[in-house]
Amino acid sequence: MDSEVLLKDSFAYAQEALVGKWTRWAIFVLLALPFSLIQFVFDPKKISDGLKMDWDAIPWGRIVLLFFLGIVLSFFISGYMVRIYRGVKPAPDFTGWTDLFIDGIKLAIVWFLWILPFVIVLLAGVAIAITMYLSAPAAAPAIGMLLLVVLLILVALALLVIVLLLGIIGAVRFARTGSIREGIRISAIVATIRTMGWLSYILALVIFAVTAIIYGIISSVLSIIPYIGWVLVLLIAPFFSIFFARYFTLVYDQGVPQPVLPEPPV
Repeated sequence: MDSEVLLKDSFAYAQEALVGKWTRWAIFVLLALPFSLIQFVFDPKKISDGLKMDWDAIPWGRIVLLFFLGIVLSFFISGYMVRIYRGVKPAPDFTGWTDLFIDGIKLAIVWFLWILPFVIVLLAGVAIAITMYLSAPAAAPAIGMLLLVVLLILVALALLVIVLLLGIIGAVRFARTGSIREGIRISAIVATIRTMGWLSYILALVIFAVTAIIYGIISSVLSIIPYIGWVLVLLIAPFFSIFFARYFTLVYDQGVPQPVLPEPPV
Protein backbone atom coordinates (compact mmCIF):
# COMPACT_ATOMS: atom_id res chain seq x y z
CA MET A 1 0.00 0.00 0.00
CA ASP A 2 1.62 3.20 -1.22
CA SER A 3 0.51 5.81 1.31
CA GLU A 4 1.88 8.70 -0.74
CA VAL A 5 -0.17 7.69 -3.75
CA LEU A 6 -3.29 7.38 -1.59
CA LEU A 7 -2.80 10.84 -0.13
CA LYS A 8 -2.10 12.47 -3.49
CA ASP A 9 -5.11 10.79 -5.10
CA SER A 10 -7.39 11.79 -2.20
CA PHE A 11 -6.19 15.40 -2.32
CA ALA A 12 -6.63 15.61 -6.08
CA TYR A 13 -10.08 14.03 -5.80
CA ALA A 14 -11.24 16.54 -3.17
CA GLN A 15 -9.73 19.41 -5.14
CA GLU A 16 -11.51 18.37 -8.32
CA ALA A 17 -14.75 17.87 -6.39
CA LEU A 18 -14.89 21.43 -5.07
CA VAL A 19 -12.61 23.84 -6.89
CA GLY A 20 -14.70 25.47 -9.58
CA LYS A 21 -17.77 23.53 -8.39
CA TRP A 22 -19.01 26.41 -6.23
CA THR A 23 -22.63 25.26 -6.18
CA ARG A 24 -21.56 21.87 -4.80
CA TRP A 25 -19.36 23.57 -2.21
CA ALA A 26 -22.22 25.89 -1.22
CA ILE A 27 -24.56 22.92 -0.75
CA PHE A 28 -22.05 21.34 1.64
CA VAL A 29 -21.85 24.56 3.64
CA LEU A 30 -25.63 25.01 3.80
CA LEU A 31 -26.16 21.41 4.94
CA ALA A 32 -23.67 21.90 7.79
CA LEU A 33 -24.90 25.38 8.73
CA PRO A 34 -27.43 24.54 11.50
CA PHE A 35 -24.80 23.01 13.79
CA SER A 36 -22.58 26.06 13.32
CA LEU A 37 -25.42 28.45 14.17
CA ILE A 38 -26.06 26.88 17.59
CA GLN A 39 -23.21 28.92 19.08
CA PHE A 40 -25.00 32.15 18.19
CA VAL A 41 -28.38 31.48 19.83
CA PHE A 42 -27.11 32.08 23.36
CA ASP A 43 -24.59 34.21 25.21
CA PRO A 44 -22.36 32.12 27.53
CA LYS A 45 -21.82 35.15 29.78
CA LYS A 46 -25.54 35.37 30.47
CA ILE A 47 -25.82 31.67 31.23
CA SER A 48 -22.90 31.33 33.63
CA ASP A 49 -21.03 33.79 35.80
CA GLY A 50 -18.26 31.29 36.47
CA LEU A 51 -19.83 30.01 39.67
CA LYS A 52 -23.30 28.81 38.75
CA MET A 53 -25.42 28.10 35.71
CA ASP A 54 -28.65 29.88 34.90
CA TRP A 55 -30.42 27.04 33.11
CA ASP A 56 -33.51 29.17 32.45
CA ALA A 57 -31.41 31.53 30.31
CA ILE A 58 -30.60 28.76 27.84
CA PRO A 59 -32.85 28.95 24.73
CA TRP A 60 -33.54 25.24 24.64
CA GLY A 61 -36.17 25.52 21.92
CA ARG A 62 -33.85 27.13 19.37
CA ILE A 63 -30.98 24.83 20.30
CA VAL A 64 -33.12 21.71 19.88
CA LEU A 65 -34.52 23.00 16.60
CA LEU A 66 -31.08 23.71 15.12
CA PHE A 67 -29.71 20.41 16.45
CA PHE A 68 -32.62 18.43 14.97
CA LEU A 69 -32.28 20.26 11.65
CA GLY A 70 -28.53 19.64 11.69
CA ILE A 71 -29.05 15.91 12.24
CA VAL A 72 -31.55 15.68 9.39
CA LEU A 73 -29.34 17.58 6.96
CA SER A 74 -26.28 15.58 8.01
CA PHE A 75 -27.88 12.49 6.47
CA PHE A 76 -27.56 14.10 3.03
CA ILE A 77 -23.84 14.67 3.64
CA SER A 78 -23.44 11.08 4.85
CA GLY A 79 -25.28 9.85 1.78
CA TYR A 80 -22.85 11.79 -0.38
CA MET A 81 -19.96 10.10 1.44
CA VAL A 82 -21.57 6.73 0.67
CA ARG A 83 -21.38 7.57 -3.04
CA ILE A 84 -17.70 8.35 -2.69
CA TYR A 85 -17.20 5.05 -0.83
CA ARG A 86 -18.69 3.28 -3.83
CA GLY A 87 -15.73 4.43 -5.87
CA VAL A 88 -17.53 7.02 -8.01
CA LYS A 89 -14.97 9.07 -9.91
CA PRO A 90 -14.97 11.97 -10.46
CA ALA A 91 -16.85 13.11 -7.38
CA PRO A 92 -20.63 12.92 -7.82
CA ASP A 93 -23.10 15.80 -7.82
CA PHE A 94 -25.88 16.27 -5.28
CA THR A 95 -28.59 14.46 -7.21
CA GLY A 96 -31.19 11.90 -6.20
CA TRP A 97 -31.82 13.55 -2.85
CA THR A 98 -34.13 10.81 -1.59
CA ASP A 99 -31.46 8.17 -2.19
CA LEU A 100 -28.87 10.42 -0.56
CA PHE A 101 -31.02 10.75 2.54
CA ILE A 102 -31.76 7.02 2.78
CA ASP A 103 -28.10 6.07 2.28
CA GLY A 104 -27.13 8.59 4.96
CA ILE A 105 -29.56 7.04 7.43
CA LYS A 106 -28.31 3.55 6.62
CA LEU A 107 -24.70 4.63 7.14
CA ALA A 108 -25.69 6.15 10.49
CA ILE A 109 -27.29 2.83 11.45
CA VAL A 110 -24.10 0.96 10.54
CA TRP A 111 -22.03 3.24 12.77
CA PHE A 112 -24.65 3.05 15.53
CA LEU A 113 -24.46 -0.74 15.50
CA TRP A 114 -20.68 -0.61 15.69
CA ILE A 115 -20.62 1.83 18.59
CA LEU A 116 -23.58 0.31 20.48
CA PRO A 117 -21.52 -2.23 22.49
CA PHE A 118 -19.20 0.58 23.59
CA VAL A 119 -22.16 2.69 24.71
CA ILE A 120 -23.77 -0.22 26.57
CA VAL A 121 -20.57 -1.07 28.44
CA LEU A 122 -19.92 2.57 29.26
CA LEU A 123 -23.45 3.21 30.53
CA ALA A 124 -23.44 -0.03 32.54
CA GLY A 125 -20.12 0.91 34.11
CA VAL A 126 -21.32 4.41 34.96
CA ALA A 127 -24.51 2.99 36.48
CA ILE A 128 -22.50 0.52 38.59
CA ALA A 129 -20.11 3.24 39.72
CA ILE A 130 -22.97 5.53 40.74
CA THR A 131 -24.71 2.69 42.56
CA MET A 132 -21.55 1.79 44.46
CA TYR A 133 -20.93 5.41 45.37
CA LEU A 134 -24.45 5.95 46.69
CA SER A 135 -24.80 2.64 48.53
CA ALA A 136 -21.35 2.19 50.11
CA PRO A 137 -19.94 4.10 53.10
CA ALA A 138 -18.09 7.30 52.23
CA ALA A 139 -14.56 5.89 52.68
CA ALA A 140 -15.11 2.26 51.68
CA PRO A 141 -15.65 2.52 47.91
CA ALA A 142 -12.51 4.49 47.15
CA ILE A 143 -10.33 1.56 46.04
CA GLY A 144 -13.22 -0.24 44.37
CA MET A 145 -14.18 2.88 42.53
CA LEU A 146 -10.62 3.41 41.34
CA LEU A 147 -10.37 -0.18 40.07
CA LEU A 148 -13.73 0.16 38.35
CA VAL A 149 -12.65 3.36 36.62
CA VAL A 150 -9.42 1.69 35.42
CA LEU A 151 -11.37 -1.31 34.15
CA LEU A 152 -13.84 0.94 32.36
CA ILE A 153 -11.01 2.85 30.70
CA LEU A 154 -9.39 -0.38 29.49
CA VAL A 155 -12.65 -1.82 28.17
CA ALA A 156 -13.57 1.49 26.53
CA LEU A 157 -10.16 1.73 24.84
CA ALA A 158 -10.42 -1.86 23.60
CA LEU A 159 -13.88 -1.24 22.16
CA LEU A 160 -12.75 2.03 20.62
CA VAL A 161 -9.85 0.27 18.88
CA ILE A 162 -12.23 -2.39 17.54
CA VAL A 163 -14.66 0.25 16.27
CA LEU A 164 -11.87 2.17 14.52
CA LEU A 165 -10.25 -0.92 13.03
CA LEU A 166 -13.38 -2.61 11.76
CA GLY A 167 -16.01 0.12 11.55
CA ILE A 168 -14.26 2.13 8.85
CA ILE A 169 -13.95 -0.85 6.53
CA GLY A 170 -17.50 -1.83 7.48
CA ALA A 171 -18.80 1.57 6.39
CA VAL A 172 -17.18 1.26 2.96
CA ARG A 173 -18.30 -2.35 2.68
CA PHE A 174 -21.88 -1.27 3.36
CA ALA A 175 -21.59 1.32 0.59
CA ARG A 176 -20.29 -1.27 -1.87
CA THR A 177 -22.87 -3.94 -1.03
CA GLY A 178 -25.84 -1.77 -0.06
CA SER A 179 -26.41 -4.06 2.91
CA ILE A 180 -26.33 -2.91 6.53
CA ARG A 181 -25.69 -6.51 7.57
CA GLU A 182 -22.59 -6.65 5.37
CA GLY A 183 -21.40 -3.42 6.96
CA ILE A 184 -21.12 -5.19 10.33
CA ARG A 185 -20.10 -8.67 9.14
CA ILE A 186 -16.91 -9.04 11.13
CA SER A 187 -15.57 -12.12 9.33
CA ALA A 188 -15.72 -10.47 5.91
CA ILE A 189 -14.24 -7.23 7.23
CA VAL A 190 -11.36 -9.05 8.91
CA ALA A 191 -10.74 -10.96 5.67
CA THR A 192 -10.55 -7.67 3.77
CA ILE A 193 -8.04 -6.26 6.25
CA ARG A 194 -6.02 -9.48 6.17
CA THR A 195 -5.81 -9.23 2.37
CA MET A 196 -4.30 -5.75 2.50
CA GLY A 197 -2.18 -6.67 5.53
CA TRP A 198 -2.75 -5.63 9.13
CA LEU A 199 0.44 -3.58 9.31
CA SER A 200 -0.39 -1.75 6.10
CA TYR A 201 -3.91 -1.05 7.34
CA ILE A 202 -2.75 0.18 10.74
CA LEU A 203 -0.20 2.42 9.00
CA ALA A 204 -3.03 3.83 6.87
CA LEU A 205 -4.99 4.57 10.05
CA VAL A 206 -1.98 6.27 11.62
CA ILE A 207 -1.61 8.48 8.54
CA PHE A 208 -5.32 9.26 8.75
CA ALA A 209 -4.95 10.18 12.43
CA VAL A 210 -2.04 12.52 11.67
CA THR A 211 -4.00 14.16 8.86
CA ALA A 212 -7.05 14.49 11.12
CA ILE A 213 -4.91 16.17 13.78
CA ILE A 214 -3.59 18.61 11.18
CA TYR A 215 -7.18 19.34 10.13
CA GLY A 216 -8.12 19.87 13.78
CA ILE A 217 -5.26 22.30 14.29
CA ILE A 218 -6.17 24.24 11.16
CA SER A 219 -9.83 24.40 12.24
CA SER A 220 -8.86 25.54 15.74
CA VAL A 221 -6.64 28.31 14.42
CA LEU A 222 -9.29 29.51 11.98
CA SER A 223 -12.06 29.38 14.59
CA ILE A 224 -10.36 31.98 16.79
CA ILE A 225 -10.36 34.58 14.01
CA PRO A 226 -12.94 37.19 15.06
CA TYR A 227 -16.24 37.32 13.17
CA ILE A 228 -15.27 35.16 10.18
CA GLY A 229 -13.48 32.25 11.87
CA TRP A 230 -16.57 30.04 12.03
CA VAL A 231 -17.26 30.73 8.34
CA LEU A 232 -13.73 29.68 7.36
CA VAL A 233 -14.12 26.45 9.33
CA LEU A 234 -17.37 25.78 7.47
CA LEU A 235 -15.63 26.38 4.15
CA ILE A 236 -12.74 23.98 4.68
CA ALA A 237 -14.81 21.19 6.23
CA PRO A 238 -16.20 19.88 2.88
CA PHE A 239 -12.70 19.53 1.44
CA PHE A 240 -11.48 17.39 4.33
CA SER A 241 -14.70 15.37 4.43
CA ILE A 242 -14.31 14.42 0.78
CA PHE A 243 -10.57 13.88 1.24
CA PHE A 244 -11.08 11.41 4.10
CA ALA A 245 -13.93 9.60 2.32
CA ARG A 246 -11.81 9.12 -0.79
CA TYR A 247 -8.81 8.06 1.32
CA PHE A 248 -10.73 5.24 3.00
CA THR A 249 -12.24 4.24 -0.33
CA LEU A 250 -8.73 3.72 -1.70
CA VAL A 251 -7.65 1.91 1.46
CA TYR A 252 -10.61 -0.45 1.14
CA ASP A 253 -9.76 -1.13 -2.49
CA GLN A 254 -6.38 -2.48 -1.36
CA GLY A 255 -8.18 -5.35 0.34
CA VAL A 256 -10.69 -6.38 -2.31
CA PRO A 257 -10.01 -8.16 -5.60
CA GLN A 258 -9.86 -5.69 -8.46
CA PRO A 259 -11.55 -6.58 -11.77
CA VAL A 260 -9.19 -7.72 -14.49
CA LEU A 261 -9.62 -5.41 -17.45
CA PRO A 262 -9.33 -6.94 -20.93
CA GLU A 263 -6.23 -6.08 -22.85
CA PRO A 264 -6.76 -3.49 -25.58
CA PRO A 265 -6.83 -4.90 -29.11
CA VAL A 266 -3.56 -4.77 -30.94
